[in-house]
Amino acid sequence: MASLRGKVALVTGAGRYRGLGRAMALRLAEDGADIVVTGLHREPNELPEPEREMGWTGVASLAAEIEDMGRQALAFECDLTDNASVAALVQQARDKFGRIDILVNNAAVPSGAGDTPILDMDDELWYRTVDINLNSVYLITKAVGRLMREREEGGAIINISSTAGRRGIPDYGAYCATKFGIIGLTQQCATEMARFGIRVNCIAPGSHSTDMMDGTIGRTATKFGISTDQVRTGIKGAALMQRQGLPSELAASVSFLAGDDASFVTGQTLNVDGGAHMS
Repeated sequence: MASLRGKVALVTGAGRYRGLGRAMALRLAEDGADIVVTGLHREPNELPEPEREMGWTGVASLAAEIEDMGRQALAFECDLTDNASVAALVQQARDKFGRIDILVNNAAVPSGAGDTPILDMDDELWYRTVDINLNSVYLITKAVGRLMREREEGGAIINISSTAGRRGIPDYGAYCATKFGIIGLTQQCATEMARFGIRVNCIAPGSHSTDMMDGTIGRTATKFGISTDQVRTGIKGAALMQRQGLPSELAASVSFLAGDDASFVTGQTLNVDGGAHMS
């Protein structure tokens, strides 16, 4: 496919090999876009063992994969909660490509999802979660949205929320609150940016097979004194499709919302969860 040929996409939170961000970036590249990928710097001892064994280096490795596909790529390690870092990221993308047509706001932290009730939550963890999961989306959306407005060629912004942003879940602490906030921010931005030809949509993923989800499953298993297999069985049973999703399946939805086939879609939140929720 080449439906996004000539476009430039920026994908945040793309540093993990088994992450949704990598899958999204690869799918957008497959569909013809050049890609900017960003993620936080991680020391080798912070990497999961499989990443260390394969020599994975985060967004630099992902950029190399994209270039091997024949697309151009820019890797930038960035703290998206810092305005100066965000400005530097957008400037580097502008210097290399001259434009950003697609923004995928995927960066997030789980912050104890599965074992952190509000009444027992550490205040600093709450503030950090809001900063990374919500404030960073505000900062990068503002910076990229201004560039899109200036170029007067429109654009597409896709925010990644969660089905935890659709309804409250016990012991999901700040994670639920920030993911609800993403949906609200999506609708607000859509109302303000439509006149510039910028579409703003959201995806609410259910359980997908990623390192982040594995962490949530592990915390839940520890909390209830059961095995991770038992937790996975419960998760699969909650979906009509009776399984977890694949990152590539979520990436396909991102590609749809980024492209011209979704040219009359804005302000929407799409559940990609195997039928676990219907709203």
